[in-house]
This record gives sequence, structure tokens and C-alpha cells, in this order.
Amino acid sequence: MPTMTPTIDTGLLSRLPAGPILMRVRRLIVTTGIAAFAYTVLSSGSAASCSGGGTSADGAVTQATCANLALRPSWAVYAALAVIVFVAIGRVARRAETLEAANRILDRTAIVIVAVVLVSAAVGLTWIMLVRPESLTGGGTVLFPFPFSSAELTITHQ
Repeated sequence: MPTMTPTIDTGLLSRLPAGPILMRVRRLIVTTGIAAFAYTVLSSGSAASCSGGGTSADGAVTQATCANLALRPSWAVYAALAVIVFVAIGRVARRAETLEAANRILDRTAIVIVAVVLVSAAVGLTWIMLVRPESLTGGGTVLFPFPFSSAELTITHQ
């Protein structure tokens, strides 16, 4: 009994020997772009707090200390996404012997990219939610969530 191999209709690109692989690489790049945009949106936030200030019991005016903590996307996550895509394309070029093997590599790469973005955004947002704004002006140590997100702490005295 003859075995039937699945055919993939890719339109005009089907005339190229690597047409189906190019279609899958294009889908991987689009997925990476959407994931990078989602990471940019999800890993942004801020927290602020002010303490002190006002008039003391003896009539002296005290200075207020304000702290602003801003969470931004990290360049390390964008670099990791680019490295993951380039490594996947290289693996397809060197190791894939069939169309199915190439598609499997590219599909797994898309899953890894989405997982990196979701974990990085979750770590960054969880971190900023766990930092109490009152602790920023009271002194102490704040550990930043590098490489998952980038944070900037600004302290002003008014």
C-alpha cells in the first residue's frame, strides 16, 4: 500500500523548493513581533509614594520625600527573542532533513518565544505589585527584576 505524504498548498510560493519553510519562517517572525509588542505593553507600570512633609509640633516645616518607581521593558528580553529566532533559523538550515522537521523546529521556537514573553511580563508585574510604595521612601534595599524588566527609582525632596 503506498504511503501518502501530506501536501501543503502555499499558493505562489509552492513553486519554490523552500516555499513552505519560508512561509513558516515568516509566521515565526510575525509571532515574534506580536510577542515583543505584547511584552512592551505588559511590562510597563509605576508606583509612587510620598512621606513626611508638613509642619512639626514645634512649628518647623519639614521636607517631603517622594519616590517614583517606573517599570519598563528590558533590552535583554528583546535580545533573547532575536537570538532565539536566529538560532531556530540556523537549526532549520543545518539540521532539518524534511519539511516536517523544519516545521517542528519553527513551531517549537514560537512556543518558546511566547513563553519567554509571558514569564518576563509576569515576573516584572509581580515584582512591581509586591514592592510596597511606602517602603521606597523609608529606606531599605530594593532588588530589581533584571533581566525580566527594567526599573528606575527616582527620589525627590520637596
